[in-house]
Order: sequence, then C-alpha cells, then structure tokens
Amino acid sequence: ERTLKVSIQVSTKHPVGANVVYFKEKVEEISNKQIKVEVYDSAQLYKGSEIPQAVASGAIDMGLVLIDEYAGTIPATGIFSVAFMFPSYEVLAKAAAPESPIRQQIDEMIRKTGTRVVWWQDYGPVQLLSKKEPLRTPADMKGKKVRVLGKPSGDFINAVGGIPVKIGGSEQFIAYQRGTVDIGMTGTTAIQSRKLYEVMDYVTITNHAQTEFLIVMNDKLWDSLSDQEKEWITTAARDAEQTIRSATKDENLQSEEFIRSQTKMQVVNLTPEEIKAWQDAAAPAVDAFIQEAGEDGKRLVEEVRKLY
Repeated sequence: ERTLKVSIQVSTKHPVGANVVYFKEKVEEISNKQIKVEVYDSAQLYKGSEIPQAVASGAIDMGLVLIDEYAGTIPATGIFSVAFMFPSYEVLAKAAAPESPIRQQIDEMIRKTGTRVVWWQDYGPVQLLSKKEPLRTPADMKGKKVRVLGKPSGDFINAVGGIPVKIGGSEQFIAYQRGTVDIGMTGTTAIQSRKLYEVMDYVTITNHAQTEFLIVMNDKLWDSLSDQEKEWITTAARDAEQTIRSATKDENLQSEEFIRSQTKMQVVNLTPEEIKAWQDAAAPAVDAFIQEAGEDGKRLVEEVRKLY
C-alpha cells in the first residue's frame, strides 16, 4: 500500500481541484486501494509558486502548478501564455495532446528540474477584468497596473503599455478589492468560483491566452514505483485529463453566462476589428518570447503555427 500526498492551491470544488479528486477516486478504484491519495487543498501546505521546489525536493509527493511557474527558469514553457498564440480551442487541444511534439518537448524540459508531469489540466482561455469602465482597445491599458500570471503575460502587458504585476490565483480577490492592480486577468470559471464579480465591474472576452495547469510528481519517487503502480497512475491520469479537457469549453461558456445573467458584472464582447487591434498590439510579445526562450521557443512557435 502506498499513500501519495498532493498539494493544490484551489478548493476541491474548483474545476481543477475537482479533477484532482477525480484522479484520486480513479486510482484508488483501479488499484483496489493499493495506492491512496491524500489531497491538501486551498494552499494549506504550499502556494502555487512554491510547488515546483516542494515537489522537486521531495517535501511533497505531487502538486498542482500553473505551467507559467516554470517559465522563469525554462522560458519555453510559457508558450501557452503568449498573447494570441492559440486562436481556437482546436489548436490548443492539438498542441496539448499527449502525443503532441510541443507537449512532449515541454514535459522533457520540466523533468530536468526533478519534477515529472503526470497529467495536464486545461483550464480555458484568459480574459481581462476592469473597474468603472470597460476595456475595449489596447490604449485602455496604458499606464495601468495589470495582474499577470508570469513572464509571457507580462510581455503582453508591456507590449500594450501596461505595468505587469505578478499575483497568485488565490490572492486575486484581495488584490482587486484593495486596488493593488487596476486590471485583472483570469478565466471566467475563476471569476465565478472566486466571486471576483464582487470586486470588479467588467470582463472583456479577449481569449488572449490559454491556462494550462500541470500535476507534477517528484521524479525520483516516480522512478521508485513498480511497473504496476506506474500503469495505475498513468491510466487514472489520462482519464482525468480527457475528462477535464472535454468539459472545459462548456464550463467556461456556462460561467460567462452566469456572470452575464446572475451578477452585476458586465460582459464585454469585442468585434473582430477590435480583436485584430489587440492582436496587432500584442505582436511584440511573440518576438519577446522567442528572444527569451531561444531555439527551444522558436521551435515551439513553429510547431504551434503548423496547427493553424
């Protein structure tokens, strides 16, 4: 019998947290409880930014981490946050599929840090939040402090004239309430689950980046597992991944409808011309990513563009 401890920074009601519980139930079922999973939720053990180090050091067996948390040390892993790199769910799904060369390259880079990717969790597109007045054009960002997830989203904000401020997912509500930043950045499901509609007035549907979470395991621990244990974990993980990816699009659209009909927050849908203006303004962020990530980044951008 083996017990795996998993640290997550969201509640188990959050779509990403619920997916970890799904994995727990699945792996316990197929292993006949020979593998047990303990889930420590709501950042009670570690914040998201602390997970890569905690898992690599063996302080915790497994953890939930936003892929951008690796972008500081491995710049190429930030490709999913490069502004307007993924024009549709279809392109994203192909890029993040287990057999995708893009994903395989990223998994291998992350493994060199001492953490092994067990499965990916698609959390959907990223939008912009504002108070008092809606965001419609890149000019509306000039001089404003904006919550970012990591360096690639920071490059986007720099490109449109804003000031990037890195704020963790669980710290958003307080940051928006206190005015630590002027503009928010997150997905519609987070607006609903974290009640961000209580502290922000508008959400502009830009779909400018994609949020991918990873469940990572200590690499030495993985190597110590028996072939049977690895098979159970891989089967449950693949099942959990397919479940969340197929549900994400609907959940994001349902949350958008909830915001529109059940809260005081207003949903701003941009015209194709307005989206084009954002894409043009954000173009330097792609160049910044390639410059920062070098050959690895250039190769990944080329691979993604083959999927268009």
